[in-house]
Amino acid sequence: MKILPFLILCFSVIAHAGSTFYEITDTKGNKHFIFGTFHSDDNRVTNFDPKIINAIKQSSLFMMETDELTDASVIQNLNIDIPAQLTDNELERLKDLINFHVMFYDQAIKMKPWLLAFIFDSPNPITPFNQDNLLKQIAEDAYIKTQGLMKNIEHFSVLDFLTTNEQIEILKNALKRPDKIKQENFEKLLVTYLDGNLIKIHEINEKITLDLMSPELWQKVKQKILIERNQVFNKKILEAMESHQIFVAIGASHLAGDDGLVAFLKQNRLTVQQVNF
Repeated sequence: MKILPFLILCFSVIAHAGSTFYEITDTKGNKHFIFGTFHSDDNRVTNFDPKIINAIKQSSLFMMETDELTDASVIQNLNIDIPAQLTDNELERLKDLINFHVMFYDQAIKMKPWLLAFIFDSPNPITPFNQDNLLKQIAEDAYIKTQGLMKNIEHFSVLDFLTTNEQIEILKNALKRPDKIKQENFEKLLVTYLDGNLIKIHEINEKITLDLMSPELWQKVKQKILIERNQVFNKKILEAMESHQIFVAIGASHLAGDDGLVAFLKQNRLTVQQVNF
């Protein structure tokens, strides 16, 4: 079972001003690659430039945010009765979105509400053919070792600290978001991303997510899903570079900002060069 990670960020091979693909040269002169991804199967992001494929094949280790989900229990919260928290209209909307995303009702209502909300905020159904998984398949076909930066249980528990009311608030706001607005948000983020401007991608993504929760709640969520996870990702990536030539596929918002991966690598005296197509 594959679950769409909750920050929708991507990469395109169409020629634009920039990209989220970076070549890293460590202090020993070894080459590594960092690729900011968009967790989507949109065909604008899955027709990979040969530079991407060649970079994967040059590597000895492919890393992504987490491995394929094999144990559904890590995405469940059996202590929250989702239907009991919703109005009749919200429950009907929930059922419609469950059908749209090709999910089973009995399984969906057992999921963590915060995770269900981020799934429902996508304008497109989840498929196993998102960009990250396709990149991983390229690595596996080339007999390159693959590894998650976080275990499933860590990745899918990142917002478990939220109270029941906070999780239901996020879910209710996702249910209220009109399909037209979700599609507009998706396109706005995609178009912005095609220019490879990490700062602007981060800003737009933050604005879209803020519509699902209060500013106070967003600050708590941001601390967990970006700042603290970045610290884990950055450390593991740097450690992996000691013994491997790595290719990292990671959501593009993890690259931006003072605590992002790009700044972290530069602070550790690595040479970071953006690769355009």
